[in-house]
Amino acid sequence: MKFKNIDWSTICKWAVLILLSVSILWRGGKSLDMTWILTGVAAMVTIISHTINRRTGDREVPLLLWAAVMGFVVLTALSYWASTTQNYGLDEVLRTGALGLLFMWIIRIGSDEKEGPLYMNKLLQVFCCTVIVACVIGILVYIFQPVNRAVGTFFDYRFHTDYWPNAWAEFLLLAWPILLYWILQDFKFNSKEDRSRVELLIRSIILGLVFGCLLLAYSRGAMLVFFAQIGLWAAIVYKKTQKDFPIQKVVPIAVILLAVSTITFLSVNSLRSQYYEVQNVQEKVTFTASEGTSSVSERGQFWAQSLNLALQKPLLGWGPYSFRFVQPQLQKDVLATSDHPHNVLLKILMERGVFALALFFVLIGIVSYRSAVVLLSKEVEVGTLTFSIRILMMVSLFGVLLHNMIDFNLQFVGIVLPFWLFFGMLMTYLDISSLQRVPARIARIVELLIATLLLIIALYEGGYLVVSSVGRLAEARGEEEVALVWYGRASGEFFKRDLLLSTAQIHTHRSDFAEAEKAVDAYMDANNQDFRALKRLGEIALIRGQKEKALDAYMSAYQKGKWNDLGVLLGIVEVHLAMDNKDEIQKLRPEIDGVIQKYSTAILSNTHFIAVSPNVEEFIAILNTMARLYPDDAPRYQVMAAKADHHALVERQRIESRPPGFLW
Repeated sequence: MKFKNIDWSTICKWAVLILLSVSILWRGGKSLDMTWILTGVAAMVTIISHTINRRTGDREVPLLLWAAVMGFVVLTALSYWASTTQNYGLDEVLRTGALGLLFMWIIRIGSDEKEGPLYMNKLLQVFCCTVIVACVIGILVYIFQPVNRAVGTFFDYRFHTDYWPNAWAEFLLLAWPILLYWILQDFKFNSKEDRSRVELLIRSIILGLVFGCLLLAYSRGAMLVFFAQIGLWAAIVYKKTQKDFPIQKVVPIAVILLAVSTITFLSVNSLRSQYYEVQNVQEKVTFTASEGTSSVSERGQFWAQSLNLALQKPLLGWGPYSFRFVQPQLQKDVLATSDHPHNVLLKILMERGVFALALFFVLIGIVSYRSAVVLLSKEVEVGTLTFSIRILMMVSLFGVLLHNMIDFNLQFVGIVLPFWLFFGMLMTYLDISSLQRVPARIARIVELLIATLLLIIALYEGGYLVVSSVGRLAEARGEEEVALVWYGRASGEFFKRDLLLSTAQIHTHRSDFAEAEKAVDAYMDANNQDFRALKRLGEIALIRGQKEKALDAYMSAYQKGKWNDLGVLLGIVEVHLAMDNKDEIQKLRPEIDGVIQKYSTAILSNTHFIAVSPNVEEFIAILNTMARLYPDDAPRYQVMAAKADHHALVERQRIESRPPGFLW
């Protein structure tokens, strides 16, 4: 086959379809490899569309929309460049750039009057089939694995903590309106025909399966958003139909779906109860489940803290993925920390700045406004409105955006990729002839430049990702010498994450303290907000007898992370004892007592599973030290230590005695 005879347009279209399906089925697209694949596919389809397949690339798109997308990508890159936590966040830059390019690509594909509708239908078909497969997999995992909430395909089987039920619930909020359209688009019910009744039952079972999976996720937030989606749909239809609201058409379908989803929920839970405990619905609704009300109260703290941080750096923010490292300095409760503020708008504002947030508003606002105008216009026929793709796609996207106001999950490629593809598709269903277009030549130059840069970065960093991963596997096996060799080969990596901290830990184990300190210093050059690096620096200095340096490092770490790691406070106490500064410990005693009291409460209630963490041993070590220093209060300290030790033992035995999974 000659190179010029290859159908590059078809290759691009299938590449996106395969990427869409794989991103959903493979861990929900959470892993780094999926972000790199996304970047590669986005760069490929963009380069091909603007070079070989110019028929697609030359289609013009709305200027304001294009400028908002490209500006958002550029501001994200600038924010990363100015970040104080540059060892993390590159994946968010790549993901943002790739999604921006694919968003423009799908708009151009959809504007093709002949091939556009065919490809859109194919994309919806692939998505819906993938949703059904993911639901079946999710039910099997829920029944046969020790995870008490349905997670679909949003899990990493290698780690018992990596199950993401809230992300799965958000994905279903995105999926159910699209699946509803796909199931009902060509169906006309005839109550007099047996075949029609059977077909309705089969279609309802498929839809009920999805709704049942949403119930099995036990997500309070997702259920509230689901009812909001129903409310939005009903409001739009009622606005158009008034007295002619299609109640007779909607109610039978709703009753059947409610029955099937309830049966799915009860039957799947009945099967699970044969192997594992089933979560109590009443406890979940009344906030008396294991997490209590912490999920609500902590979100309020995250929102306030993100606003506080945003005011400190309003222009470009702290950098992508920086919330994880800078929020602990404002933290108020034990382990009340997160990778993000649980709100997409606050995440953008705090990490990328006010201008990036403004562009995000412009981007969302353009499509949302024009969608509302079209749906409520006189030209839209009432008879085709109820289950039309336009209204259901708008309901789908609304659900994802609303859920991301209380729980950010757009780091999952399996969610964010279909979200932006559908957002672009929704734009193609609207009349945009009146909007000013960006010249094709300018769009080509800018998009090719971004695609090329993304591809170069992905290829360069991708090789190092593989090399450093080999090192991490060697370290996990206890082969520290081998790990150091591979870590050394990855020294040119820019997206290092925790590589240097791992290097420092290995050097510390080998008593090579100079190299360990050198690795920590290099880490802090890229990220001076992470208290873990300061703690490691304190440990190294204390071992080397550099007590003043150790104390300074521990005190800095304490200010940044005292509510996440008791080892920092233990280090401060040990340094003061090594310096024979018992008077300083006496001055710190009210602070120490306050901290250990909060940790005691957290351990006894197993907040965020702290009872199975090393914090318990460090807690007991601090209490034993305080009991020796203050004999009069020794009984109080000893009782606190004994309670924590007993509760941790019970929690750990409970986890160890839990029946193993049947699938892995």
